[in-house]
Amino acid sequence: MISATKPFVKFHRYDQELVSDIQALNSSGYHKDDIWVLKWNPDKNHSNQRNNFYKYSTHFESAVGDIDSKAHFFDNGGEELRTRLEKLGLTKDECSSLVRELQDTDYTCLLVVRDLKDNIIKMND
Repeated sequence: MISATKPFVKFHRYDQELVSDIQALNSSGYHKDDIWVLKWNPDKNHSNQRNNFYKYSTHFESAVGDIDSKAHFFDNGGEELRTRLEKLGLTKDECSSLVRELQDTDYTCLLVVRDLKDNIIKMND
């Protein structure tokens, strides 16, 4: 079920902008099976770093809307995120790099889209 092209990945906070991106994708013909939200959950990681817990808890419920009906939602620790990203078509190195960046920035999740067509959603700056 993995396509030949790499999926598009965008760093996000779990917020209204994420909901807007998913709605734009749905409006452009993308369905739940094309869209994944992978949320990093430090509580499900073995290392319980205080600043990561703070980052995670402060952004948690600011997304409005029923994301899980419009996209696959995956909420887990680092190793499970890497495995899920690999299943979506990324290499081990790409997966490790994405998860590391997620842990080191104030982003809390990744939006992953299969076969993204031009400019439906804005890229990260």
